[in-house]
Amino acid sequence: MSERLFKSAIQAMDDIHEVLNLADVVSNTSLTGEIRILNQRLNSEKEDIVINTIVTNASQIAEGMFNINIHVPSLKNQPTNTPNVVDNTQPNIQRMESIGREIMSVVDGFRGFDFSLNLESTGEVIPNGKNWYYNIVVRYVYLRTDNN
Repeated sequence: MSERLFKSAIQAMDDIHEVLNLADVVSNTSLTGEIRILNQRLNSEKEDIVINTIVTNASQIAEGMFNINIHVPSLKNQPTNTPNVVDNTQPNIQRMESIGREIMSVVDGFRGFDFSLNLESTGEVIPNGKNWYYNIVVRYVYLRTDNN
């Protein structure tokens, strides 16, 4: 029986993580936090990038859909129509967009040694309780060499 040569979803997330690291996204965007797999640190109040999976398959041309979520703290002390009340739930859309554009320029059309990346969506602001995140969806393609 031949050895199975496929990548797990975790290995694919590691590949995407490595692409963002090699492109020095943290420095290029002055990100205050870090790039992580699956979830953000508990109670993080920093700007973080989180990579997770939506779905993957195990066909010969293996494809997966992955989220790159950009977590940015909400704007502070936003005025409201009520005196003495501030709204700290407003998303920092400009910062999300700035980080998102850098990530999109890195991943769209990326060709690695044994995989490729392409954008599926170019960013959507999504509510998350009192916070928000910017979601980019990436298609990951990998050629399995054990299936003929």
